[in-house]
Amino acid sequence: MLKDLSREEEKRGTGRVLMWGAVIAALLFVALMAVFVFGPFWS
Repeated sequence: MLKDLSREEEKRGTGRVLMWGAVIAALLFVALMAVFVFGPFWS
């Protein structure tokens, strides 16, 4: 391990990672939906 984090810091870091993961997943989902929905109009 890099250093011993306190339980609170560890929790905060994990929450941040989960939040960013959810944000990225949502953006990818929206992008894919846009491709499938608007794809026929663009071609």
